[in-house]
Amino acid sequence: MNPSLTPPAPAPVPARARARRRRPPAWVSWLLIGSALSGLHFALPALGASSVSQAVVYCLASAGGGIAIAIGIRLWRPQAASAWWLFAASQAMFTGGDVSYYTLTLLGEEADYSLLPNVLYLLQYPLLGLALMVFSRRRTPGRDIPAVIDASIITVSATLLYWMFLIGPMMSTSDMLPMERLATVAFPVMDLLVLTVALRLMFGGGSRGCSYYLLLGFLWLVLLADSFYGMQTLVGDYIPGSWVDAIWLAGYILLGAAGLHPSMARLGERPQRHRPADATGYRLVLLASATLVAPMVLVVQYFQRGDLNLLVVACASAVLFLLVVARMAGLLAAQRRLAATDVVTGLSTRRSLQERMTREASRMCRRGAALGLLLVDVDHFKRVNDTYGHPAGDEVLAETARRISASCRSQDLPARFGGEEFAVLVPQITTEELARLAERIRAAVAAEPVTVEGALHVSVTVSVGGATMPLHARTVEGLVQTADGALYAAKHSGRNRVLIGHVTGGTGSADRRFHPAA
Repeated sequence: MNPSLTPPAPAPVPARARARRRRPPAWVSWLLIGSALSGLHFALPALGASSVSQAVVYCLASAGGGIAIAIGIRLWRPQAASAWWLFAASQAMFTGGDVSYYTLTLLGEEADYSLLPNVLYLLQYPLLGLALMVFSRRRTPGRDIPAVIDASIITVSATLLYWMFLIGPMMSTSDMLPMERLATVAFPVMDLLVLTVALRLMFGGGSRGCSYYLLLGFLWLVLLADSFYGMQTLVGDYIPGSWVDAIWLAGYILLGAAGLHPSMARLGERPQRHRPADATGYRLVLLASATLVAPMVLVVQYFQRGDLNLLVVACASAVLFLLVVARMAGLLAAQRRLAATDVVTGLSTRRSLQERMTREASRMCRRGAALGLLLVDVDHFKRVNDTYGHPAGDEVLAETARRISASCRSQDLPARFGGEEFAVLVPQITTEELARLAERIRAAVAAEPVTVEGALHVSVTVSVGGATMPLHARTVEGLVQTADGALYAAKHSGRNRVLIGHVTGGTGSADRRFHPAA
């Protein structure tokens, strides 16, 4: 071998760079640190440590969630930095409440109804609600009435549960002074307000990265821990260091991880175009479950009081709710079918095609296969409308659609793209196979005239442009643009022909070219 042709040896990687590569991401590191602090908090009593040590470890874990958010803001520079600072401030209030609560407890004073810890704990809720509102308004601009209604349904159900098992019993107990009762009731009320805004965020739009799900996990864990704490306080069973504290600690850990994950920078992104979310299956199940809360409360009261009328009303209400939901689900499915089907041709609509195209692009990318797209345009269609009228034009479109569908494979998706233009989404295909399919479609349409109005025979031809991904484009948008460019060139090359791939030299050349003489 010629020594001059030997490639130079790669430069050695510094030890510091190698260590940085092996270091876990910041959010994973915080998950490990937070989990270690939580485990230590519950292990200290068994190790014979003092309650002071246990309280210090708990407060460190609580403070760590807010500190992690501050570090994440400096690392990732999120667009909605104000919302993240509000989260950090909210967690700081919670940590302040924990510090004052444990300090008073260790000093032997009554901490449950002391002013300072309760004020600090309550201050976290407005800050938390404001942070969620900032995210909701940025992620879902304008009015998203369906999301508001869905959130309201669940909030009303949660309010009923809170009233029956927390707020109502707290209001009626005689063991509390008026100020103590007010302070106790304030927490579930604040939880309900936070729940309302959290549901608005959950049902709204926007990107849903790892940080989004970590943040939702924090919210649900904290609301769950608050509910259990309220029930234990009501019966006098709460003990610091119990399993309820484990739920709070898990929430702090998830909050810090949400603030440190790189996707936190995109959590407050304004979407370029917001489309109200569809009533998906999981959402219908969730809403149906929420409507069953009231009947279930009546069932609980039946077992408490033994009044058979309560059980009858509960069962009838539950059945009625489920029947209405089933009926609405049927109507929704019918509307979806109508919305996804073009009324003239019976093919899929452009919106259905675009949704399927996005899914297929991801699937083909995972499989390492190609995704093809054909755009088919009826030649001189305006002349058909002007000569024979629009009803005849519709018949031509319907018959053209039938011939296109008959030429496709079972896994292909033909659709009406707009006007006299059709599209065929072709998954898992090579460029050569796509060209043959396009020629088969062209030949099938031109094979014989279309009979309209029972007697007239109209000769119809089509021009076809196509492209494959990733050979001709890297994105779905690029795939459509390349296929459209090939179609444009096919029409300007004389019509009734096929062009596949990138077109160069105006109407000069393409990757694959077919015409009637081919």
